[in-house]
Formats: sequence, structure tokens, C-alpha cells
Amino acid sequence: MSDKKAKKLNIETRTLERVTNEERKSWLSVAAIEAGVLICVPSLMLGGMLAGAMPMNQALLAGTVGYVIAVLLTAVIGMEGYDLGIPLCVLSLSSFGKKGGKYVATTLLVLSLMGWFAVQAYVCGSAFSNMLSGFLRIEVPVGVSVLVWGIIMLLTAVYGIDALKWLNYAAVPALVLVTMLGCFLAVQKFSLSGLDTPVTQTMTFLGGVGLTFSFNATGMVIAPDYTRYNKSRKDAAKSMILGILPAGLLMFYMGAVMSKLTGLYDISLIMGEVGIPILGIVVLILATWTSNTTNAYSAGISMVMLFNLKDDKRAVTTLVAGVAGTILALLGLSSYFEEVLNVLGYAFAPMAGILIADYWILMKGRPESWKETPGVDISGLVSWCIGVVVSVAIPYGLPVLNGLIVAGAVYWVMRRMLTRV
Repeated sequence: MSDKKAKKLNIETRTLERVTNEERKSWLSVAAIEAGVLICVPSLMLGGMLAGAMPMNQALLAGTVGYVIAVLLTAVIGMEGYDLGIPLCVLSLSSFGKKGGKYVATTLLVLSLMGWFAVQAYVCGSAFSNMLSGFLRIEVPVGVSVLVWGIIMLLTAVYGIDALKWLNYAAVPALVLVTMLGCFLAVQKFSLSGLDTPVTQTMTFLGGVGLTFSFNATGMVIAPDYTRYNKSRKDAAKSMILGILPAGLLMFYMGAVMSKLTGLYDISLIMGEVGIPILGIVVLILATWTSNTTNAYSAGISMVMLFNLKDDKRAVTTLVAGVAGTILALLGLSSYFEEVLNVLGYAFAPMAGILIADYWILMKGRPESWKETPGVDISGLVSWCIGVVVSVAIPYGLPVLNGLIVAGAVYWVMRRMLTRV
């Protein structure tokens, strides 16, 4: 698609190049997109997962701690995105090298975003079919629902940052209100005493913190894809903290409460159980729509770099990423939701540590010091591998955070040593 035609259709063409001052947007626009990402069915599922694996007070505290840690680190990485005006896939060329960033970090990012798209599309399609069957007596095969909603969600992402902004402006307030209504009705029907129901603890407190952190791991490293459009460092931090934390915690808390009171895990069934099945369908679709568009959008950006395409091909690569994610959804990837979260945490937490060490410690946060590293940066790849091994092999404390810290520290040491040589 030509740049002229894309502009006529109002499709974003800015992909790998630096964002200009004229293209910068208000912090609220970026915050709305981030809020839309977190106001999703998996956020509610995460709350239900922790509430079913440990006492309620521990579950809520574990989720809160995990979110706060993740959001603070996201803000730090997001400010780097504002400073440089480039997306994560380009930003990684400094710490992983031009080839290392392109073929390792970017490939991993594309695969994870496709995986997230698959999880969201399947959850939406499955719950949509279940809702229609259980409450309206309309039978629609799950595969058909997944395919239809997967296509609808990826089409929004094709248009780019402005489409995401307006979708979230419209959807986020409605989603919050409907979910709060569902939570209120659940409390009214079952009473808060149900929150004290004993549960067999199958997850430790730190395990809950780690799982919550891992839930936010992909969003943490792709923050520059969106904060590059901010107008200042303050706006970048504000859009991440105020966009993610209130929305994420609200969804997490309500998911935990509703799941605990109803004994159900599927949000569509929960909404039906408390007496609002139609609104349940609406909240399910909008919640998945607002978050899954960002998965396809960021995957499309990274694929432009991966396949050496021009900036104006982002719409096409976004379409390809969404189709691939929909196919993965049809193959049942969402059956491994908890496993997927843990793998993402192990993979992306060390990457976050390296990005922070590279820009904020070695470059002292100076944009003028940033540059692409030729070839493959051994420091980045080795430290990333060590961070992943630490996350997986050392079960003490908070493994994903251990991996982040170790990867950043090893990267700093290796770069200092290589500089002296």
C-alpha cells in the first residue's frame, strides 16, 4: 500500500522511523490504549486463578505487588521509548546488535504477541459461543466465533495508533461500568461471606506475585511502541502508570471476587450467573477487542523490521500477524494459559533488565548516546541467556525478577569489560 493511499484511508504509516514532534499525542491518549490492554478477559482470569490457588487476602496482595513492580519498570522502559521516539524492535538494536536484535529479540517478540493474540481470540470466541448456547440457546461452533472475532479485532489494529486510541476512548468506560455492575450483582447475590471460603493452597504468595509480573512482561518491554508518541518523559511515565495500574488492578480484583463468589472461571458464565448475560457478551467482546488490537499492532511493527520491509507495510504485517494468531487460537494454544504466562515472564523479564541497564546505567539516560550496535552484541545475548536460566533454574525468591536483575547486571559488567578491551 502506498504512503499516499494509506494516509487517505487514515492508516498509520509511521513504523520504524523516529516519531516527529507533530505526531506526538496527549498522555491520556496513550494511557487509554494501555488501559484498554489491561481491561480484558485474561486480567479477570488472572484474578480468578490466584483466588482459586490461595486465601483471598494473599491473592489480592500478591496481585497488587506484582502489578506495582511491573508498572514501575514499564514506566522506566516507556520513558526510554519517548526519549528515542522509536519502537521496541528498533530500540533493541543497541543492546542486542543489529542482527541479534532483529533475528533473536524481534522474532521472540513477534511469536509472543501472536501467542497473546491467540489466547485472547480463543477466550473471546469460546466464551461467546458458550454464552449464546447457554443463555440464548443459539449454537455457534467455537471455531467460527474465534475466526469471526479474530478478524474483527485485527482489522482495527491495521489502522494503527489513532484507531486504537478512539476504540479505547469509547470502550474503556463502558467496560469498567459493566464489570463493576457484574461484581456488585455477584456480591449482592452471594454476599461477601463467600470470600472467606477455605481453599486448598496450590500456589505460594511469591508464586502469585511472579505470575502477575509475568502477565505484564510482554506489555512491559513493548511500552516504547506506544510511549514514542508521548510529549515528555513525565507524560510517558504518567501514561504507563495511570493507564496500567488502575485498570489492571480493578480487573484483577473484580475477577478474583466474582470467580470466588460464583465458583466459575469463565467471565461470560459469571455474567450470566449474576443475571446480565447480554451485557456479558458485550463486555467480553469489547474487553478482548481493546487488548488484542495492540497485540497485532505491535507484532506488525516488529515484522516490518524482521522482514526488511518499508514503513508503509505495517498494515500488511499487522494483518498477517493477526491471521497467524487466529490460526494458533484455532489450534487451542489458550489451553496453556498459565504456562504461557510463565514462559513470557522467563523470556521478557531478562530483556527488560538489559534494556534498563543499557540506556539508564551505561548511557545515563542520554538519547544522544544511543546508537545501533553492528552485527550481534554478545553481551546482550549472553546476559539474556543467563537471565533466562536464572529465572528457570533458581526457584528462590521471585524468579522472574531475579532473572531481570541478573541479566541487567551481567550485561553491565560485560559491556564495561568489552569497552576496556
